[in-house]
Amino acid sequence: MSITKTDAGTYFVEVFYPKDIRGILGVKVPRYRKTVATKLEARTLQKQVDEKIKEAQKTQSASAIKKNGEMLFKNFYREVWWPLYAAGATGRIRIIPSEETQANTRNIFRLHLLPMFGEYSMTYLNLNKQFVMQELAILSEKYANIRTVKSYVSQMFDTAEMVDFIDVNRLEKAISSIGSPKKERLATRRKMTGESLSADEMVAWLDAANTDHENGKLSDQDYLLLLLTLHLGDRKGESYGLQWKHVDFNTGYVLIIQALKKSGKVGPTKAKKETSHALPPILIPMLREWHDKQAIELVEVNLESGPNQFLFTYTNFQGGINQPLHADYLNYRLNSIYKRHPDLVRVTPHKLRHTFSTLARQGGASLQLISEALSHSSIKTTRVYVNTPDIVGLDVHDKFAERIAQARANSLAQEMKLNEIH
Repeated sequence: MSITKTDAGTYFVEVFYPKDIRGILGVKVPRYRKTVATKLEARTLQKQVDEKIKEAQKTQSASAIKKNGEMLFKNFYREVWWPLYAAGATGRIRIIPSEETQANTRNIFRLHLLPMFGEYSMTYLNLNKQFVMQELAILSEKYANIRTVKSYVSQMFDTAEMVDFIDVNRLEKAISSIGSPKKERLATRRKMTGESLSADEMVAWLDAANTDHENGKLSDQDYLLLLLTLHLGDRKGESYGLQWKHVDFNTGYVLIIQALKKSGKVGPTKAKKETSHALPPILIPMLREWHDKQAIELVEVNLESGPNQFLFTYTNFQGGINQPLHADYLNYRLNSIYKRHPDLVRVTPHKLRHTFSTLARQGGASLQLISEALSHSSIKTTRVYVNTPDIVGLDVHDKFAERIAQARANSLAQEMKLNEIH
């Protein structure tokens, strides 16, 4: 700590920052330096800085000195972190996140992080590890995707350090120590109950859906959407993204080349590949019938069908007709069937995908064929350069159908046996 008179007649103030409080004060330089006009100003400034350092040492509080780190978590997120994130300048992989990913990120901050930390300053959170750990631990008990939440918190404070809002990210180790109890419980439950329905459970679902369709409680479109998603084993977004130009009635194949994202826009499939699926014979006449019926319905509302028309659409809450399906559309339809038939095993679109693969495997389909059907095959180096789509014939579907037929036959045999007894 010193005051030095310069050749220009001014006074240079220099105060050493103790190493143990530099992080608290939010400074990176080891010394405070400033030039003032008079010796009195220099002494006053020296005393003020010294008092602030002593107060910071005493209270261990960053409030002793005003700095950027005092910005609230919510404001730092909106004003600093988000623009960098949207530009792909945060995280370990420096790529611009897709619109869908950005939407998911906004939801995580809106639903979890801003309610937890929004009203606290970045400095306060950085200095209070126990508080941050406690809040994240509570969330981890009820939210399975805690790993993503932890990642965004780390990115926030890494960014704060990078742009000198704080001296160092003190939370990194504390955040990494938080486990994923909810996710682990779900994993244990899945191991016990299974990811897929049994053949008998799937038969019950098909029968319930058929009954609802015949009774007018499940529309032609929704019934076809369910059957197509099940029999192709595709992701629901890939079914949503199907347009009539992807259906070849002459060859009996449908091309999975795109998916409808949560944003409502069409993009590549998750596997970023094209897969041509042979249509199960039971679906071809249903697709033809729906193609003609949909065209008539569109004409009635002064719209014209064509190759770019989506197979499946809906009327949204704003009254918009012929709109691409909402991300949870099939989930809602499955839930409505379940509510009408509570004896069914609850199912989701993703569980249908697991069911397709499991029953096909049980029916005798090879893992390679199933992987190709699900777009899960590991792509070899040579295949990177092959631009033709994978061809998935009827073999996989046939094995799935055989397993279902076997379950029906067994059920019928048991019923006949019971009738003979009585």
